[in-house]
Amino acid sequence: MTEHTDDIKKTIRIAKAIENDIREYKSFDVQAAYQKNRKRLDTGRRKYLFTFYISRIAAILLLPLIISTGVLSYLYTRQLKQADTVSYLEVLSAPGIVTQVLLPDSSKVWLNAGSSLRYPSRFTEKERNVQLSGEGYFEVQSDKEYPFYVSLDNGIKVKAHGTKFNINAYKEDRVVETTLEAGLVDVISASRTIWLKPNEQVCYDKEDGHFTTSVANIEEKTAWKEGKLVFRNATLEEVVKKLSRRYNVDIVLHRENQKDYKFRATFSSESITQILDYLRMAAPISWSFADMKQQQDYTYPRQRIDVWLK
Repeated sequence: MTEHTDDIKKTIRIAKAIENDIREYKSFDVQAAYQKNRKRLDTGRRKYLFTFYISRIAAILLLPLIISTGVLSYLYTRQLKQADTVSYLEVLSAPGIVTQVLLPDSSKVWLNAGSSLRYPSRFTEKERNVQLSGEGYFEVQSDKEYPFYVSLDNGIKVKAHGTKFNINAYKEDRVVETTLEAGLVDVISASRTIWLKPNEQVCYDKEDGHFTTSVANIEEKTAWKEGKLVFRNATLEEVVKKLSRRYNVDIVLHRENQKDYKFRATFSSESITQILDYLRMAAPISWSFADMKQQQDYTYPRQRIDVWLK
């Protein structure tokens, strides 16, 4: 019994010696520690069974982990955290570009010009959450156990149930618009939830917090993902806004005539100048490119087009 106690004390002394070695180095090398202390291990009595000998070695190697957890447990914990951490990806769709994104669950997203989508590299929680800024069209894979949520900048969430829907939520716009093509979606705010059926849309006013539900023109709301511009009874302001994003230009509307004009047209491959000429034939407008001057850093600002409604 005394011999056994002496061996344990000896093992603890060796462990403390190893601990001191650990403090002198940035990391603990198990193999080096074993080689360094092998001679001291060999001086112990050999009459013990092989299993006890192995347990002594294990004690020597494990005791420093118990005594000096500051470095080793931190490194181990950090590695676990790194392994468990889910990285996030963000896709930005450049002005004038439509970008398609394939999510980890095989859901598809189309991003309109000037939009962004943030999502995890893999869905690990019981909810599939993504964040949208701008406009996106979603084809969501159905999974009742893992609902799909789209979070918007203004606190609105859209919950999908294996659906096809469009969200228009540019930061600079007053209204957030959700249009459902197929399936079911819930539009959720802090105060209420709106359930949409196919071919319906809901508009949320960010200033007064009101919701307005109406019948949607699916072609007009979703044609952009095919590279088309579809206007159905659109105001001149709506037309100008979409043209600015599509062609990456600043269009300044000067209203001398306050009369409301509605436009009905479909454009696909036309240039901005061709479209403005078509609009000029439908309403009393004129337009011109502004003279853009070189800036101090030798770059030019984004092209500006002035449009006058006479």
